[in-house]
Amino acid sequence: MTFCPSRYKFCIVILGLISLSGCSVVKATGTAIGVAGKTVYTTAKFTGKVIGVTANAAGKGVATTVNMATGKHTVKLIKRGSSFSVNVSLNRKINTELIVDTGATDTIISSSIARKMGVSFNQGQEVIYQVADGRKVSGRQVNIKEVRVGGAKVYNVQAVVLDSAETGNSPGLLGMSFLNNFIFRIDTEKGLLVLQKR
Repeated sequence: MTFCPSRYKFCIVILGLISLSGCSVVKATGTAIGVAGKTVYTTAKFTGKVIGVTANAAGKGVATTVNMATGKHTVKLIKRGSSFSVNVSLNRKINTELIVDTGATDTIISSSIARKMGVSFNQGQEVIYQVADGRKVSGRQVNIKEVRVGGAKVYNVQAVVLDSAETGNSPGLLGMSFLNNFIFRIDTEKGLLVLQKR
């Protein structure tokens, strides 16, 4: 029997990726994130990340700030098929449901929601966004002045506007650009999102 080191290394890399995939969010944020309950939910098809920009951003970014009445806030999740959504207020203008997605780097909003909010996404920086199935789509990086989930508000949340066809006609995703401001826990059994102030 011949020993093949390159195949062995390849197997180790694959096994390593499989074992790390469940805790990649924890490593990225440096905060322990728990998922309680037996139900495992799948993320939307447009989960992904910005992989390129078409031009350099002008100026400096605006600081993100958090405002909560208490140190801990619990929000009821809404089960839709295999995903969980939450009621969200955007810029105090639009109330909608966004899919809670810890796999999405940014909060995502559809172009139709952006129009209703009055967000001028044509002025946003054009970015290339890689969706979960590997496709690369064009989007616009924008700043949402206020994202409120229950009693938790985050000001100046970075978001990406994608064409409504790319979001599967969903309003969008509540991604890590919002969630990363908290120590949070998703309890799928009880259907709760727990947000704790850092």
